[in-house]
Amino acid sequence: MPQTTETIDELRARLAGLTGPARTEPLGNLAQKLYQRMMTVPVESPSARADLDEAIRCADEVYGYHREDDPQRPQVAGFLGFLLAFRDSQVRSGGERSRAITLIEEAITRGTFAVNYSAILRVLLGMLLITNSEHRLTAMLSQSPIDMLTGRRSPAANPDLDRAEQLLLNVRETAGVTADILDMAELLLQMCELMKTLLGIGTNPFDLTAMQGFFGRFAELKRRFDTGGTGVFGLMRTALEPGAGILDMPREEVPVIIMEDDGEESANTPLEQTPAATPPLPARHDLMRSLVQSLSLDQNGEDTWHNTARFLLPGSTAPGVEIVDDTVALASEVMESDDVDLSEEDTALAHFVYATFLCLRQRADPDGDGTDYELGTEALLTAVRALPADHSAVPVMLRSLGAFLSPKRPLAGLEPVAAGFTGRLDAALAAGDLAADRAAELHALRCVCRAAFAAAELRKAIEGLPADYPWPVSLTAAARPLG
Repeated sequence: MPQTTETIDELRARLAGLTGPARTEPLGNLAQKLYQRMMTVPVESPSARADLDEAIRCADEVYGYHREDDPQRPQVAGFLGFLLAFRDSQVRSGGERSRAITLIEEAITRGTFAVNYSAILRVLLGMLLITNSEHRLTAMLSQSPIDMLTGRRSPAANPDLDRAEQLLLNVRETAGVTADILDMAELLLQMCELMKTLLGIGTNPFDLTAMQGFFGRFAELKRRFDTGGTGVFGLMRTALEPGAGILDMPREEVPVIIMEDDGEESANTPLEQTPAATPPLPARHDLMRSLVQSLSLDQNGEDTWHNTARFLLPGSTAPGVEIVDDTVALASEVMESDDVDLSEEDTALAHFVYATFLCLRQRADPDGDGTDYELGTEALLTAVRALPADHSAVPVMLRSLGAFLSPKRPLAGLEPVAAGFTGRLDAALAAGDLAADRAAELHALRCVCRAAFAAAELRKAIEGLPADYPWPVSLTAAARPLG
């Protein structure tokens, strides 16, 4: 399932003009983009559920275009199985669990994955199989203690629990599996053992006096098992980030998938062939490194902050339009991804680069509506806020605010961020460790921000003037130079 820099809307538009197997590549990309966006909002929100439902439809259609012997089908099966399992965990209906189990079994049986991703798939499948057996435990609770004591539980073999135990033992015995995955596997193995004991099919004898303790322990294990980011779905969310797990394939191993017609079309109709799949986008910290290297931000004997700010200086050589657009897109991709390993500095730098190249794009279109300046100032404020107030890069970024003020209407678009910049400028100046010329620059910018804030307040005040106020024209004239 290849990835792309196309947006969700662009992929949807491209799909509108495609039919049949030709839809495979953009559908796979769209499913991944929707999944990634879903992970940026609360999973219980309507927008997350809509994205999840659409991602499942896309992945399901992709799966249908792959034949059983296609080498990429196990990857698609694993991804679709995970999405179905995720939705099943949200609605708790059990209606999609059976298909999720079948798909993940296919992925495990036929696919070749990295050690840790293979282990996570086994843990997820073990979870689904254990959940599939919980109805047996619920039915047992309807029996009386006497029935249990006299052996009327009618214990029977449970293939799901046996298979789950086999999968989890495999994870335990596999070298190279990370500690968090091993912990989850051990947790599920304990659940298997408890369920078998309670159902009368385990190796441990059933002790009625210990039954309450067994159920209490089971409930605690289940609670830990289901807990947000530390649960199995937390592991899966990490594994399915761009550049990880099921979406990760070396370039030389990515197959070319040839789709054949079903014989019903004309013999003169050429067979459709999807393009060779491309490797997935790297994780966000890798994208960040690529961004730094592509712009040579770590060279010229200065730090990345000064080298980025250098692009904004009057008279500096502006990169070509294509480079500017590519950099805006790449920086945007870094910001939109969900990578918990990205440092505060890298987060701030991504926003600073994004802001800088939006400013360059606006300069190349001086007659534009100024939207890039406004978006740029918002990104610049986000960059400044991502770092502690005493970080050495903060004055560098704050000083760059002047580049985003339009020569024709310098305060236009500044009102929404004026208060935020004023607070950061106050903190930087209060530290008292700036050179006199830098302090003078930041003070002037602080005055500009205060003016923008005052202008916005003045306009609101004028709008609220009573109709019989004698001098509204003078106040309106006072506001005009500010906006």
